[in-house]
Amino acid sequence: MATEILVNDGGAPARIIPIKAGEAVAAGDALGVTHVASGDVTCNKLDSADTSKIFAGVALTDTVSGGMCNMITGRGVICRIQCVDVNGGVGLMAHTVDGSLTTFADGTGDFNHPVALAMEDGALAGGGAGLIKCLIL
Repeated sequence: MATEILVNDGGAPARIIPIKAGEAVAAGDALGVTHVASGDVTCNKLDSADTSKIFAGVALTDTVSGGMCNMITGRGVICRIQCVDVNGGVGLMAHTVDGSLTTFADGTGDFNHPVALAMEDGALAGGGAGLIKCLIL
């Protein structure tokens, strides 16, 4: 596992399921599930601009496009997720940066609901993305 993505130590049931990757993903990427033209269901990096997929879990390992991705799912699971400049204790939602979550902002839209809770500050130099300990809601 890269950078200890799964922090959970048995408190909440973490399910790790294999699913075909529709694109290359990195450990810690927030993932959505998409139905593609070929009829396949694939995991892809979550992106708030793509309304065809919703938050489904977090990539446990790096995976190439077309490979099998190990995706962590389940409520109450604590893991490290790519986040963009967040503070601890805030709700998180999909970001425009592929595979990343950002601070929840109330409003309308398919992606405007919290999917995780930041458990530590993640203010990175330059506002870039980084792995932050989060609780999946």
